[in-house]
Amino acid sequence: MDDITIEKADYIIAHYMELMNWEERKALRHHVSTIKLEGATDVRPTRMYLKTGWLSDDPLILNYLGEGYVKFTLNCAERILKDNPAEVFFNLCPVCKKLARTPLAKQCRWCGHDWH
Repeated sequence: MDDITIEKADYIIAHYMELMNWEERKALRHHVSTIKLEGATDVRPTRMYLKTGWLSDDPLILNYLGEGYVKFTLNCAERILKDNPAEVFFNLCPVCKKLARTPLAKQCRWCGHDWH
């Protein structure tokens, strides 16, 4: 398997989220919630997010994000590709060979080629 790029990792996370395991999903939810609460001065939303599970204080979940979000994304994508190679389809433009925006896209966002 080639080294995965952040572009491919983001593509996998965005379009194959159902292949993430429970812990990875919780870590992603925690990261997104942390961004939403950034700069908040009131502690009530933080407490509510913890109570409802949108934020986590579980060391296992927080460990997934220990090296930062980019490393987390790369690790998740690599695991998904290793465990489910037949499930992930990289939609590459037939002309420039760059990654299309979605698995079902029929027009390249880079060179404009249309393969409808």
